[in-house]
Amino acid sequence: MQMTKAKSPQLVRPGPIGLGIRVLLGATVLYWFAALLTKWSGFVERDPIESGRLYTLFTIWWLPEVFALTFGRPWRRWPAVVFLAGGGVIGLAGYLTGGGVWNPVLAGWTYAGDLLAWGALAVSFPVAILARSPGCELGALPWLLAGRERGAAPRPGCAVGLDRLDAWEAARRK
Repeated sequence: MQMTKAKSPQLVRPGPIGLGIRVLLGATVLYWFAALLTKWSGFVERDPIESGRLYTLFTIWWLPEVFALTFGRPWRRWPAVVFLAGGGVIGLAGYLTGGGVWNPVLAGWTYAGDLLAWGALAVSFPVAILARSPGCELGALPWLLAGRERGAAPRPGCAVGLDRLDAWEAARRK
């Protein structure tokens, strides 16, 4: 008996619905990224839990996608685990030295992670919108640089699921 491999989902270019949602999400990402760039002093003074900032929660979620894009291989959840573990070690060191869990070093660590994740999205969304690239937004730049080949995106899956919306919209148009 011969076994066949399951095919990965076919990447399709976004239709009007997918493009509209990308524009809304892209505008939101750019707004939050601009706010993140201009709020370093508030970032250092108050920890994310106290201030109600959601940047870092999204950063933890997106870091594996950003690393898959940057290094061209799936890292699974390891970037998020390293980010959290590094933050835990820095917070513990600050607590043990009397500086408190939230300290300038932990603020810098968290801010760097947030800038990395949100910066990647702030670049990727406009490229994905303008090029109407298939799949995940984080794969838009590699797809464009690879000559717009069908399999150039690093991963067909996407943390937000817009690739599935594109497939649904393409099936609906047939």
